[in-house]
Amino acid sequence: MTTEWICFTISKHIQQNEREMAEYIIPECYVDTNLIETLLNEGCNHQKGCNQVAGVMKGKFADRFAVGIIDGDKRRPGYLDEFDELGSTAHLKAYRHRGRAHYIIVINPAIEKLIIDSAEAAEVSLEDYDLAPDLEGLKKQTKRVMSNRDDRFKRLFMVLKEGGDMMRLRDLLGYLREHRYESGEEIVKEILRR
Repeated sequence: MTTEWICFTISKHIQQNEREMAEYIIPECYVDTNLIETLLNEGCNHQKGCNQVAGVMKGKFADRFAVGIIDGDKRRPGYLDEFDELGSTAHLKAYRHRGRAHYIIVINPAIEKLIIDSAEAAEVSLEDYDLAPDLEGLKKQTKRVMSNRDDRFKRLFMVLKEGGDMMRLRDLLGYLREHRYESGEEIVKEILRR
């Protein structure tokens, strides 16, 4: 192989990976990013904190479709005041902006509780994935910078995505991704009611 061929192959691989990133899907924390990338099987636009998510949506995506994913345990970004709630479940609240093609999904109260409750409902032991079974222990594991790439979480999410609020989140994001500017509020509500 020539050097040119290797460079071309690497460049082509990078371009394919860039096309596979949903930059308009913007989660706020590391483990949220891991979850969203696992549910959608593509990259997303990680930001650090709910105000960063709101800032990117209002700035870079001001005139474009965007979905922010934030935890409900932190301070509520002021930008959320411009949204109407479409529906909720035990762990999810979906909001739509009144004038832009923007959605925010709030995970309540935070992703750790969603993980624990989803695992319990699916009769899956977090310890089987070398994860803490209690809220405080799991919080310590999810707050690590590398939790966005942690294979233990990826493997767990692959199992949990088939039921409950994990499935609803997967279906909601999939629907919004496929119908960006044509998404309907009634369908979003229906997905949350399933």
